[in-house]
Amino acid sequence: MDKLRPLGRGVEDVLLQTFAAYAQFLIAKESEIRSTRRETYTYGPTDRHKLDVYYPDKAPVEPFKAKPVLAFFYGGGFVSGNRVNDLFAHSLVFANLGHFFASRYGVTVVVADYRLLSHGAKFPSGGEDVKLTVDWVANTLSKEEGYESIDLFLLGNSAGGIHVSTYLLAPDFKGSRDAVTAEERTGAGVLLRGAILLGVPYHWGKEDNIILRTYLGEGKIRENSSLGILEKEKEKGAEPTLPGVKVRLLVSELDPELMYESAQQFRKEWTKADISYEVLEGHNHISPQLGLSTGIEREEVWGVDLAEFLKSGATK
Repeated sequence: MDKLRPLGRGVEDVLLQTFAAYAQFLIAKESEIRSTRRETYTYGPTDRHKLDVYYPDKAPVEPFKAKPVLAFFYGGGFVSGNRVNDLFAHSLVFANLGHFFASRYGVTVVVADYRLLSHGAKFPSGGEDVKLTVDWVANTLSKEEGYESIDLFLLGNSAGGIHVSTYLLAPDFKGSRDAVTAEERTGAGVLLRGAILLGVPYHWGKEDNIILRTYLGEGKIRENSSLGILEKEKEKGAEPTLPGVKVRLLVSELDPELMYESAQQFRKEWTKADISYEVLEGHNHISPQLGLSTGIEREEVWGVDLAEFLKSGATK
């Protein structure tokens, strides 16, 4: 973490150097990280629709009564990313994230690949892939022994967080949201209990480039941003509500300024959400997930705090 501040705030500026800074710490914990069982499944209609499940070898910590499941959607600017990063630290990312929450807290972790521009992704395909992941948890994972009742949490980082917010806000997915939300549990099944948006640009200001135009649509960069969707739904008198769901916005101290600005705007605008905001001290846009399972307390403190957030949303 000490090496991060001199790198600056620009995502492209810090990307490779941040990965390099954490490699030695993850490799030192390789045997521990690989000790968590990982299984791969298909969750949708294309070859890209694969997800990994990291299974805990112990029961969830208190106060969980239903089985806690954390579904993670990584970043990559709509153009890159995989559930296993084969180019870095002996392919331990994102196994380190799965291991951290599974081994410490008994949380089952799902890491899903979603469609990128190279797979023909166009808005709202990211939200569709989040929905397909939720469907897979509800229709497949819930059939496994011990998973009859699931408290589901969604964690989206950067572009992955844009896709999670699309799922949470867009009218296309209201039926899916309604099926997994309720103030209180009345029986078995899947309930969405929390959503964590990490390092997410909720709009892009005046930015206009071919990647944004290709994914979000010509002339629709603002309209199809997270903030744009929310504003449009409010104008229609249909501001999304998520009964029983807590929303946490996380911004890293060394994130680009747009992350701060847009997160505050988004928090202010979404008046009907149970929403909170936190800054991750010392981290940049890339580092939070890389710090997990390093065994370094200050790198992992955000993960410890996130586990407390999961506990706060557990079925009572």
